[in-house]
Amino acid sequence: MTYIARKFAHLVIAFFVLIAISALPTIVVQTDFSLTSYWNGIQQQLNQLQKLDEITYYNFTAQTDLLLLPALGPLVKESVIIFTTALAVSTTLGLLYAYYYYQSGRRVRTVLHQTSQTLEMVPDLFWLIFSQFLAISIHRATGFDRIEVAGGFAEYIRFLPIVTLTLTTMFFFIKWLTIHIHEQEAIPYLELAQAKGIRPGGLFWKHLLPNIIYRFYLFFRSNIITILSTLLIVEYLFNVQGLFRFAVYNPQMEILLVILFVIYIPIFLLDLFIEWIIPNAWKGGI
Repeated sequence: MTYIARKFAHLVIAFFVLIAISALPTIVVQTDFSLTSYWNGIQQQLNQLQKLDEITYYNFTAQTDLLLLPALGPLVKESVIIFTTALAVSTTLGLLYAYYYYQSGRRVRTVLHQTSQTLEMVPDLFWLIFSQFLAISIHRATGFDRIEVAGGFAEYIRFLPIVTLTLTTMFFFIKWLTIHIHEQEAIPYLELAQAKGIRPGGLFWKHLLPNIIYRFYLFFRSNIITILSTLLIVEYLFNVQGLFRFAVYNPQMEILLVILFVIYIPIFLLDLFIEWIIPNAWKGGI
């Protein structure tokens, strides 16, 4: 019951925080800060919650106002496909890298560590430009034209956005995994397991990984805003027909409020599920 009460309190607090964020455009009136205007904006957003099905947006293709909620489905689908695929691939590659790093000797570790540190410092924009350049180069060299470099109003683009988001998050994860591998190696029970002759592969998958998996999830949860901001950049520059690009082109307060809730509620439910499903034994070291 304590866990449910704590999560419910988080949801209520987040509810008011999201409303306050969505009303931020009203805090500035003619270059001056106005708390009165901001308070009125918050009240306006609270009133909008009672008539969500009446909120509209301007559709440039149809040249008319359309209802917002029915239009969000395809946009959410595109963002979810790109986000979840990139996250799954980057996590898998990050864990494989960590496994190889754990088994490697000192020299190989030094090279891997320096390389990953250098790549982790590369700006997200570089990977976006690099992926587009690579696709264009492949097309010129081989004539292969199945890789789209930008989307359109009636066209979907997924491959390059997924590749770009995967690269940015993968090096982000690798940095964290490398640091925590070093921490775990100093723990006595791993040294004891090594002395008993357990192979490095068994140590990593059966002992080390279960001990850091919950911490890795907490790291991901605390940095979700960073990853989503990268997704926003990817969607905007690749012209992806996704939720974040839609928010950029439709910055009205009531639309922003709906989009914030559409983003937050699935994250909250996923967090609720993961906190419930992860064994308490894996949380013991936190």
